[in-house]
Amino acid sequence: MAYRFLLEVPESLAFEVNSAISEVPDAQIHHIRNSQGLGFDDPFVNLTVAAHSFAVVERIYRWMAHYGEPYPDVRLVMHDGRRVRLDKANVSLIVAAIRRDQPWVDHTMPQIGVHEPRPWLSPAALEQAPEVPHIDLDDPESLARRFDTAPKVPVHNLAPAEQFYEEVLDLRVTGRARRHDDGSLRVIDGGYDPKMARLRIEEADVVFLENGPLQINLERFPRGYPLPYGSTPVQIHATATREQLASIRGRLMMQNLNLLEGDADMLRFADPFNVVWTMTPAASIDDATPAALRG
Repeated sequence: MAYRFLLEVPESLAFEVNSAISEVPDAQIHHIRNSQGLGFDDPFVNLTVAAHSFAVVERIYRWMAHYGEPYPDVRLVMHDGRRVRLDKANVSLIVAAIRRDQPWVDHTMPQIGVHEPRPWLSPAALEQAPEVPHIDLDDPESLARRFDTAPKVPVHNLAPAEQFYEEVLDLRVTGRARRHDDGSLRVIDGGYDPKMARLRIEEADVVFLENGPLQINLERFPRGYPLPYGSTPVQIHATATREQLASIRGRLMMQNLNLLEGDADMLRFADPFNVVWTMTPAASIDDATPAALRG
């Protein structure tokens, strides 16, 4: 499936950018038109680019490096109108932004991770995930405590996230809830069909996932709401047995996700939903600590 994205470039440099993109075998420019949303007199044009890989992004950055400083004001225009200046980002972040801005991402599992967004994955100190209480689905106060204490993963579409965490980390759905006008959470009883819920505008607002002591919350945001992908990832530290680490490593490879770090004593990876996981054997933290993952 081809990727499509919109580049906003100074009108005086449109020919040079067009020539650079044309050198990439699997990329081409479909349309060139006046830029939108900046007024009538802005000196920019929009280039609609289609490509089967992201070699075109690397080619654009090579052209910018050859152009020299001050770098030209080339921007990626998102579907919601936001603009990302290429000279303020890098190849990894632009690739991630293009992936998430595709219209089909809302319906399929995005294979984000083949790039390595190293600048925002600094080896900062990781905090142990806080211990969270048992959830009582019939008690709104219990739902609120669980929502406040377990790590929150913001997403636009809940179903792909549920599928990913079940397939990779064996995290099971223990409950779904909607937020009422007063801010309280109420559990959704009975069967839940994500497609029908979306058609009826009755989607869940929060999904509670857990596997043994490891518990996280998926929090749904409106699809037009910008999520902080690529800038402030959620950091989660969990423990598992060495056999589980090996199994998870294999599942990540099947999902075409790159490991940030991985050996017998530690597994670190960024998932498609802006979470950086650091997983270590339970004995490496405390010999008496049981593994967070079960199964």
